[in-house]
Amino acid sequence: MDHSPRRPFGSDIVKEAPWLLASEGEIEEAHRVVLDATEARHAGGPLRLKSGDRVVMTDGAGAVASGTLVLLRRGAAEVVIDAVDRLPRPAPGLTLAVAVLTGAAMDLAIQKAVELGVERMIPVGCKRSQISAKRAMTRMEHWIRVSRQALKQCHRAWAMELAPPIMLTDFVDDAEAQHGVVAHPNGSRIEELPSGRGGLLLIGPEGGFSPDEERALDAAGWPRVCLGPYVLRAETAAIAGAAVFSAGLHSSDG
Repeated sequence: MDHSPRRPFGSDIVKEAPWLLASEGEIEEAHRVVLDATEARHAGGPLRLKSGDRVVMTDGAGAVASGTLVLLRRGAAEVVIDAVDRLPRPAPGLTLAVAVLTGAAMDLAIQKAVELGVERMIPVGCKRSQISAKRAMTRMEHWIRVSRQALKQCHRAWAMELAPPIMLTDFVDDAEAQHGVVAHPNGSRIEELPSGRGGLLLIGPEGGFSPDEERALDAAGWPRVCLGPYVLRAETAAIAGAAVFSAGLHSSDG
């Protein structure tokens, strides 16, 4: 599995030019893409770009384009597209399920999951989650923005899917769960996992799973896997698990 785009416009442009975001369907060769307010501020502010600078655009749905930035009055900006490549969707990757975290911790987990090539992320409501699944629904728009902004950092052409929050009791019995493993300090080593497991990784809340949740995971047959010798924060475990299991999927895909 490879989330990195091919180098359609010459490697120097794709590697060195800043990346900006477009909405799906906006990127067409010889068209002008008007940047939304957030992207225009980012281009003219932190990136310190000027009119005439070369940029790369992606829509998170496989389209990657090279173009020239045009800064307009009142902070507006647009990109004149001169070449477009449409990249195929990568092979299936890791699904990362994370007990809902608050504030910067959840943002960090989402951002790094995108950078590490996670295909899909699922916020999970647990008894000891820092916020409820109901409140998590109100954070979805923000989390989607965080995940899309991370595409620019890692030069990723396909966005990570961010699923709606789900309660753990519903999640562990889902059909997808047959491929799942759960991170746990008392778990086995990764190489000892049953064959076919590892495409879905569950990270618990800061306070750990409740006894009822532990029993539900056991009853559903979720193997436990240890991510290292030390007790990790939930967001650290999410990042470490994403790195290790995504690397394993990369390796198995050649």
